Amino acid sequence: MDILRFNYSTLLKRSKSRSYQLQVTALTTVLMTFLKENSLIYLEPFKEDGSLKEDLIIRKSNLSDIGNELFKIYYPKWSNYIDRGGNIENVKILENGLSALKSVKTKHKL
Repeated sequence: MDILRFNYSTLLKRSKSRSYQLQVTALTTVLMTFLKENSLIYLEPFKEDGSLKEDLIIRKSNLSDIGNELFKIYYPKWSNYIDRGGNIENVKILENGLSALKSVKTKHKL
């Protein structure tokens, strides 16, 4: 089963508030940039001009194994941090999660 992990347009439709929509766009941009820079996502989330694709949907099959684990464990923590007023640009939770997941994967290979 190809589990839905993220749906940008659905998030945008949750509120007509412009500030909410700007926050969702900023969060999505930072998240997709992080996934891309760390080779955790298999599809291109951005258009040629660098903006997000409006129909961006991320499914389990679009992410690496570590990307899926990051989404299940650390994305909710990061999202909660942002909801409590945290800085969207601060991806330390995701970075630490990625390091932890890579460490676990390396240990299992040995």
